Amino acid sequence: MQTLELTDTNYHRLLKRQIRKSLPPELAEHPEMQDFLASVHQAYTEFQDDLTRVELILEQSSGELFKANRELSRIAQEKTEEAALTSKRLAEVVGSISEVLVQLDREGNFTYLNQAWETITGFSVHTSLGSNMASFFHAEDVSEKLNFTQELAVIDKTLIITTADAEEKWLGVSLSPYYADGEHIGFTGTLSDVTARVTAETKLKSYTFDLERINAELDQFAYVVSHDLKAPLRAINNLSEWIEEDLEHLLEGETKDQFRLLRGRVHRMENLINGILSYSRAGRIKTVKEKFLIKGLVDELCDTFSPKKSIRFKIDGNPAMEMDAEKIALNQILQNLISNGIKYNDKSEIELGIGWKDQGTQYEFYVRDNGPGISPEFHERIFVIFQTLQARDEIESTGVGLAIVKKILDEKHSTIRIESVMGEGTTFFFTWPKNESKNTENTK
Repeated sequence: MQTLELTDTNYHRLLKRQIRKSLPPELAEHPEMQDFLASVHQAYTEFQDDLTRVELILEQSSGELFKANRELSRIAQEKTEEAALTSKRLAEVVGSISEVLVQLDREGNFTYLNQAWETITGFSVHTSLGSNMASFFHAEDVSEKLNFTQELAVIDKTLIITTADAEEKWLGVSLSPYYADGEHIGFTGTLSDVTARVTAETKLKSYTFDLERINAELDQFAYVVSHDLKAPLRAINNLSEWIEEDLEHLLEGETKDQFRLLRGRVHRMENLINGILSYSRAGRIKTVKEKFLIKGLVDELCDTFSPKKSIRFKIDGNPAMEMDAEKIALNQILQNLISNGIKYNDKSEIELGIGWKDQGTQYEFYVRDNGPGISPEFHERIFVIFQTLQARDEIESTGVGLAIVKKILDEKHSTIRIESVMGEGTTFFFTWPKNESKNTENTK
């Protein structure tokens, strides 16, 4: 057995003290006892080494735990700051919303309001919470439009509120019931200030009423004026005929021509009066929409024209195409364009082309003639009322037809354009919408 060299300093102090006290000197110095004590000392030494290692490990673990705890604290702090920033931003967003965000309990009491409530109504959010929403609105509106105890469907109403400044405002109320575990527990929604919209709608209704009244008065005025103007014209015409009959044996040559010219001017004036009446009504009097074949309408129009000159029509369009539109208004446009193509044609053989096609959201029509053509500087002017390209003494015309066409198409938000080659002819293209407003009766 290996013997360790031992000194007083090699022994564990406590062990050494105990040995001195309990063993006689001869036994303490015995070799076997020395071996035993060396083993004990070795055990203590190894224990001390193990303890040191454990302490080192604990120190390292403690450092790692400290670092991990510090990192977790940092992350927690960052998340807390992020949550606070998100909450702040959310509060700013909610505060910037112009509509009132509202939450109610089952009885209609406010449980949440954003700052827009105070901005719109002037009432404090803090004092309004817990109050019943119905108490802020006019009683007659609440009884008719707002009932939280019975109505569980979506509430979408417009109500009047008197603000804290005693100002009346219109609020658009949009509320939906919400549930928890299948049980109805309240309402959520928005309140928006629609005063400007309601005021505008009220003004629009007033303007519409005034416009309808003015249009009715205009129609009545046009009718009365035309009647009052036509009466003396007819009297002049009849009087000239009576004078000519009574003095037939005395009238000759230039005098007879003057009487014929007088009656011609009377008829022209009567036609102008009729034209003014037609123009004043064009586009304002809505006719009933009806479904019809376009080709059928064109064929009827072609049959109505029986001019002295020979005329040949060329039809170009899907014969099965149907329209659901104001047939009378479309008929008036085509009739005016065809009539002009015949009236102002300078060819011995008149050729007229009429066509149509579907362009998706609208139809496009054209009326083509082989007449003298229209110079580009007159392409806009011809749609002005009473404007004619030739003197009325050469071709009798009121200058109202194309003005009526333009007025009807403007009312439909449609367009008309001209393509023309001088000496070869002119083509009028115009569009017609598919989504016309449906009218079941004539309205002025």
